[in-house]
Amino acid sequence: MDQDEALMAVDNIVTQFNTYEDFLDSQITTVDLYYLEDESLARQLVELGYRGTGEIIKRADFEARKAAIEIARLAERTQKNVLT
Repeated sequence: MDQDEALMAVDNIVTQFNTYEDFLDSQITTVDLYYLEDESLARQLVELGYRGTGEIIKRADFEARKAAIEIARLAERTQKNVLT
């Protein structure tokens, strides 16, 4: 997977979830919660890459891409207003 494909995958994840915690929760199974008995511990294991069902994304990367997408969306909206 090259860098453009990796950024596209991160963008898809970022647009799908509102917060980083929602992203982590999506990778936690009921079996994980049964054995760990602690949601924050389960989130930490997913964040560190020891557990989970998908791609590992760090909190800083998630928040940076979320901010970049929001800026791009606002810039597109203002550009449409200027053209009309």
